[in-house]
Amino acid sequence: MILSCNSNDKKESTSGSTDTKALYEQNLAVVKSNIAAFESKNIDALFANVADTVTWTSPVYGDTVHTKMHYKESLQYWLDNWDSLHLVSPIYLQGVDTDSNLPDGSVRYYGEWDGVHKATGKHTKVQIYEFYNFNTDHKVSASGSFFDVGGLMNAVK
Repeated sequence: MILSCNSNDKKESTSGSTDTKALYEQNLAVVKSNIAAFESKNIDALFANVADTVTWTSPVYGDTVHTKMHYKESLQYWLDNWDSLHLVSPIYLQGVDTDSNLPDGSVRYYGEWDGVHKATGKHTKVQIYEFYNFNTDHKVSASGSFFDVGGLMNAVK
């Protein structure tokens, strides 16, 4: 009887996750495209995939502005002040719905951003975690970046 229940549970989660897996793959393609656009300093291509109503969580302590314009300005800062930015060894993960803990098509990644600070010529590496939630048009509807901004700023002083 226990085997039968476990078998049915597994069958339900597998069939239900097929659509979610496809959604995740579509959204992952957007994230990878945005990373490539960031690496090539094409901010407009990156923000073509971001909803106008996006809510963004900045990694900067005390930054409480969550708008698309602020998100764009913040990313532009990194592009203006660093060269050779590239993401090293990303680990992409499916996000989960916070109520059900089931995959929901969102994307998370861990990795390391590598680059050269323009003003000092210092080579920098910073560990990062980012999340991306999407609307039905596969545009980023919520995002957040988490890394040691203060440590990075101190490293290039």
